[in-house]
Amino acid sequence: MTFIRSLIMTCICLSTAAYAGQFYRWVDSEGNTFIQSSIPPEYVAGGYEVIDDNGVVLKTVAPQISDAERRANEAATVSAEMQRARDEELLKLYRSPSDVDRAMKTWLSRMDMEVRVKQNRIRIKENEFDTLQARAANLEKTGQAIDEELLGKMKAIELEIAQFKLEIRQVELRQDESRAEFMLDRERMVELWQILHDEPWVEPTPSE
Repeated sequence: MTFIRSLIMTCICLSTAAYAGQFYRWVDSEGNTFIQSSIPPEYVAGGYEVIDDNGVVLKTVAPQISDAERRANEAATVSAEMQRARDEELLKLYRSPSDVDRAMKTWLSRMDMEVRVKQNRIRIKENEFDTLQARAANLEKTGQAIDEELLGKMKAIELEIAQFKLEIRQVELRQDESRAEFMLDRERMVELWQILHDEPWVEPTPSE
C-alpha cells in the first residue's frame, strides 16, 4: 500500500508541475526516449528527468530499485571494500608474485618439518610396541599369562600412534589450505603488479 500511495502522489506531483512549463523525459524498456507533460505510472519507477521548455534539466530522479537489488549493491560494496583492504595488506607483505612463492615455500617447509617430527615419534613408538609385543609373545610361548600392565602399555602406545597419525593428517590438511590461500594471493599479486607497473608480469627463470 505504501508503494501504491507513493506512486499516486508522484503522478499527482508530475501532473501539477506540467502546468508550470515543466516536462518529463524518460526512456522505455526498448530504449525509446519520450518527452511529455506527464509520465505513465508504469514508467515512473524507471527514473526520469524534469526539464523546462528549453530542454534544460531541472531535476533527475534515479530509477527505483528493488530490495533484492539494494541488497546486491550493498553486498558488492562490502566485497569491494574487503578486496581493497586485502590488496593493501598484500602490498605490505609482498613486492612481487615471487615474494609470495618464497613465503609459501618457507611456510610449507615448516609444516613438512612438523610432519617429519611426528613421523619420527611414530617410529619410536612402533619400536617400543614391537619390544613389548615380543615380550608378550615370549610369555605365551612359555605358557605364562600376559599381565595387565603389559597389555595396558601396548594399548597406550597404540593410542599414541593413532594420535600422531591424526595430527599428521591435520597438518597435511592445513598445508592444502595454506597452499590454496597462497596461490590466491599470488594470482592477485600478479594482477596488482600489472596494474601498478602497467606491464604484464613475467615469470622469472629458475636461475633468477
